[in-house]
Amino acid sequence: MIMYDDALQKVLKNTDVLEAEEKPLLECTGHVSAEDVHADICLPQSDISGPDGYAVRSADIKGADRLNPVTLKIIETVRAGCLSRKKVIPGTAARIMTGSVIPEGADCVVRFEDTDEPGDKNGPNTMNPKEVKIYVAQPAGANVRGAGSNVQAGFPVLPGGTLIGPTQISALASIGRATVKVIRRPVIAVIATGDELVSLGKPLSPGKSYNSNTAAIASLVAHYGGIPKILGIARDRESSLLKKIREGANFADAIITSGGVSKGDYDLVRLVMGKIGEVVFSRIKMGPGAAVAFGMISGSSTGRHTSMPVFGLAGPPPGCLVNFETLVRPFLLKMRGVAALNHPVIEAVATDSVPGKMPMAFVRFTYLRKREGEYYVTLNGAEKIGALTSMAAANSLTIVPERSAIKAGDRIPVLPLDWSMGQI
Repeated sequence: MIMYDDALQKVLKNTDVLEAEEKPLLECTGHVSAEDVHADICLPQSDISGPDGYAVRSADIKGADRLNPVTLKIIETVRAGCLSRKKVIPGTAARIMTGSVIPEGADCVVRFEDTDEPGDKNGPNTMNPKEVKIYVAQPAGANVRGAGSNVQAGFPVLPGGTLIGPTQISALASIGRATVKVIRRPVIAVIATGDELVSLGKPLSPGKSYNSNTAAIASLVAHYGGIPKILGIARDRESSLLKKIREGANFADAIITSGGVSKGDYDLVRLVMGKIGEVVFSRIKMGPGAAVAFGMISGSSTGRHTSMPVFGLAGPPPGCLVNFETLVRPFLLKMRGVAALNHPVIEAVATDSVPGKMPMAFVRFTYLRKREGEYYVTLNGAEKIGALTSMAAANSLTIVPERSAIKAGDRIPVLPLDWSMGQI
């Protein structure tokens, strides 16, 4: 039995970042960039107008106010996407729309609201369409977005290792990128073990259990950016498990099994793992889920040149989920090229107590809530095997150190679950 930190280091030591692939921009959401992306152009490429208004010479409107407006001749209207055909000379103005290129000769923009341009386009138009009254003075550069003010040519827009989301897609599209190099998603084979397991949707007879772990593992793999491939249930026979593992080894980047890792007569995962590879560790000093195995299948078994990671997660659902969050999650993130592997940590006030009796660190599924700017965490209930309703309501993990007690009112570190942040 090894400590959790040692187990995690052994997992990460045997984890490589996957290779990059070029993908269309709209398929990159949720991927991690494999390259630094720099702008090829500056944006905007020319000085443009911030608001709808009039492009004028600041020298022409010095001292203008409501009592002393300046009247200018309108020479044209410049629409977005169109270039001005005329030069703004003394005594003139160009009507201009947001995002339009500033005409030659103009050095500032006066908003429509600061002119006699009617605010209600459906109301009576009292202004002379050939002239405009300016009611404010503006310095040079007012309401003008300078060339390169968004981004300069050569500026890094997206560093490598960035998780790509909608804002990154927007930035990349703005500089015209149609494709991006990203780390490909890991393909994960998911196998359940046990004669007692029944597929979802079928009748449940006495002594049997639904194969819930496969659904949970596949959901988590997908949530953390992997591609789950469900291989079904391996029965409590060495040949059945070996067949499933070899099937997964033909196409997957890693294999995750659940159940069959304890010390029972039919717990075969470690046995099979050892026969076709190496068992790196088989128990950790943390529960639930102390019975968890990790190993590497040899290249000859996978049909590939490199060995493949295999996880044997605990059978009881709380232990299985704890194993995934504490060991598989950082493994998947590293494979995808994500730099930040650790869970975010929030300090919260405990609303109940936990006695310091456990001989190992204990991970509890907990209920985190924010009230009046303070986080509070409820510790008891969801850690029990079979406490499905409590576990379903959990949105965080709290690690109770070995032989340590927590009292109500204590401030303790809590790990919000990524997939439950919307519930906090």
